[in-house]
Amino acid sequence: MELFWFAFISVSFLIMGLYTAMIFYAISGWNKLQIEADTSPTLSISILIAARNESSNILAVLEDLSTQNYPKELFEVIVIDDYSDDDTLALAKGRLAEMMNLTVLENKAGEGKKSAIAEGISRAKFPIIATIDADCSVFTEWLQSMASHWKSNTKMLLGPVVLAPAEGVFQTIQSMEMMAIMGLTGGFASQGKPIMANGANLWFDKSAFNEVGGFSKQQNPSGDDVFTMLKINDKWPQSVGFVKDFRAIVQTTPQPTFSAFWQQRKRWLSKKGEYSNWMVKATALTSYFANVIGLLALLISIAMLGTFVSDTLLWILLVKTVVDLYIIRRTRNDLNPICGVGSIIPAELFMLFYVPILGIFGRVKNYTWKGRSISVND
Repeated sequence: MELFWFAFISVSFLIMGLYTAMIFYAISGWNKLQIEADTSPTLSISILIAARNESSNILAVLEDLSTQNYPKELFEVIVIDDYSDDDTLALAKGRLAEMMNLTVLENKAGEGKKSAIAEGISRAKFPIIATIDADCSVFTEWLQSMASHWKSNTKMLLGPVVLAPAEGVFQTIQSMEMMAIMGLTGGFASQGKPIMANGANLWFDKSAFNEVGGFSKQQNPSGDDVFTMLKINDKWPQSVGFVKDFRAIVQTTPQPTFSAFWQQRKRWLSKKGEYSNWMVKATALTSYFANVIGLLALLISIAMLGTFVSDTLLWILLVKTVVDLYIIRRTRNDLNPICGVGSIIPAELFMLFYVPILGIFGRVKNYTWKGRSISVND
């Protein structure tokens, strides 16, 4: 029995050591990111918004885009309605007279965000594509800040995404998790090894997109942001950047209920088996097993409280909590969202349970999103 506990503790510390190294690698990359001074506007940008049943949000995001401090002749806004059952299409068309650079399309090529974005790309007249979700908001400096970070060798820019001010502990936990995701996204991109992207704030070169074959042929109708990023980075190394300027953030809303949160995470997980990049897989597995080990350490520590095993495993929980808090605080300080870290303990407990459970029970490739029941076959 002593040999078993020695082996278990050794493996636990090994996994947590790998997790800690991953976090500090990301923080090292994050610290290298530079905020560029505003440059004279020269980029021509097509902003695509795929919208389904967004009648409560579409006018707000269009208002944000209409007030950008960027020359109107250098950008266009294209709304692609994805078979909405509400007034999204009519409301968007209602802004046509006021926004001369606005185009409203109906998705005729298929269903889902990927299809809608592809339709928008085919109709875009400018060389740089920017995607933003319909339920998001941006500062007036969003276009200017993102454009100022576009370099001569850039093929894709990953923009920061944060959650709206939280109401309650559950939303605070989601905000903290998003901060950690942004830290990993920006940190690894800065090191030349991007592993994540978010279509809510994503810029890419249209010709590069076409050159790598566009979106994948996978049946999953969800956005192909990460797959496109990986293909571009493989073809043009060091061409994927991240913007950590707080003016470039896109703010979206946290999920209001656990059920909605669960469906969102199942949607994210539904694409897991399609990744072939070893870095993406390694970071995902490291994060997953760090949470599994953390959960086991918690349960064993409670069951064997006061023993040497319990005292030793508690260090596992302490290490994970400290490194998670470190990357959350580091990212938050730069992006300046309203995201308190006082809920780190509830957040850690939530993550320790939900991540392992999602890995076990969320593997079935079906989920509900935007009123659709989606099933993805291998």
